[in-house]
Amino acid sequence: MNAGQQIKGQSLYQRQQRNRSTTGPAIICDGIQTPENLGAILRVADAAGNQRVILLDSNIDLKNKKLSKLARSTDRHLQIEHLSLEQFTNQRPGFGKVFALEITTHSANVFETDASDCDAILVGHESHGVRDEILQLCDAAVHLPMFGTNGSMNISHALAIFLYERHRQTQYK
Repeated sequence: MNAGQQIKGQSLYQRQQRNRSTTGPAIICDGIQTPENLGAILRVADAAGNQRVILLDSNIDLKNKKLSKLARSTDRHLQIEHLSLEQFTNQRPGFGKVFALEITTHSANVFETDASDCDAILVGHESHGVRDEILQLCDAAVHLPMFGTNGSMNISHALAIFLYERHRQTQYK
């Protein structure tokens, strides 16, 4: 048995277009501050088939060179919106079931949670996480089990794991 050959060019593009027919939850970023993290989040969003990214209270310039380099032009294929906390609070009912990707006193292990009905996933600030007033607007909180000495991982990596776990659950439910 061998691993086969790498798929490139038009064949890869056509394969990705077939997979793109499914869309994932909206991604809501609470106070993301670094262009590098937002660029990685946008790239993950596109890779996982997500279409909508909402930036809460973020002043990141979407034309930032670091962001563009990491996003690899995925920002052109995504619907990116800026909202204030007040606007989000007013529009919250329209988001359906919102999960926070955050370790809380009530968060559940994402691998032991039905994430298939999550309509929006909320990720927090690089240092402070999701603000308490926004956590109160969420239907649930999920976390990734951590096995090392560090209590957290980069938000774009955690988001990727969540989105692919949700996709796996949705596909095989």
